[in-house]
Amino acid sequence: MRLDLVLPNEGGAAVQALQSGPHYEDMGWDGLWLTDHFVGVDAFRHTRFGATWLELVTGLAHLAAQTRRVRIGAGVLVLPYRDPVMTAKMIATIDVLSGGRVDLGVGAGWARREFMAVGRGDIFEERGAYTNEVLDAMLACWKGGRITFKGRWFDLEKFDFAPSPAQGERVPIWVGTRGHAPGPMRRAAKYADVWHPDSLTPEQMVSAGDQLDEMAGRKVPRSLRIHCDADTARTADLLAQYREAGCMQVACAFDGVESFAEFDKAAEALLEASRPLQR
Repeated sequence: MRLDLVLPNEGGAAVQALQSGPHYEDMGWDGLWLTDHFVGVDAFRHTRFGATWLELVTGLAHLAAQTRRVRIGAGVLVLPYRDPVMTAKMIATIDVLSGGRVDLGVGAGWARREFMAVGRGDIFEERGAYTNEVLDAMLACWKGGRITFKGRWFDLEKFDFAPSPAQGERVPIWVGTRGHAPGPMRRAAKYADVWHPDSLTPEQMVSAGDQLDEMAGRKVPRSLRIHCDADTARTADLLAQYREAGCMQVACAFDGVESFAEFDKAAEALLEASRPLQR
């Protein structure tokens, strides 16, 4: 199993965490992931995201420049927030400069106030269809050469795109889902190189993963973003259950840490407890 670490690119630990890519690479993590938010908003279930965020794509570039081996992941990039041609260019650039180490998690987003903050409130209700078209436009760009693409929202023609990503005509697309809602699962069936849900149980991973394979007509690799706590032994045991459920990767996030020192201690303890699971 591949063990990846979600760095906190928000809050007081953000700057030190993103300066510590080489530290976590040397520690033995297989991948480093960032989260995509821009502003502080009231969220669902009476929670609130704070205002301090380091932007994801910029952060990926910084991590790629610091490191040499570790995979660099977006978990997940909210595609409706950004222009598809510019996003395709930025991701391709990072992939080329990193030697082909980008894993692009993608999603449609869910925070209406954040859509409004970035001027995209107009497409919030249709964000699923819009996300799919953004993906189609980006994939058209990554093929390289003269671009021709016409959709509902984007009409692209009479320009050339280069370079393509170092990994070929696409970077690996990790389609994120919150649970296994029908719309995101259809997106995963169509586009996913890897399915990347958030916080399913091992049993749900098996049942929903089997349904996804049937929808896609192929075996879709399974991964997971998991929210960890200080009980590293319990978490390591849970990771073993996810491996048995067919997960090839987990992205381990520590929510609510108060300081970088607290995060660093938890990350080291979990990796040490989970090393037998690494392939």
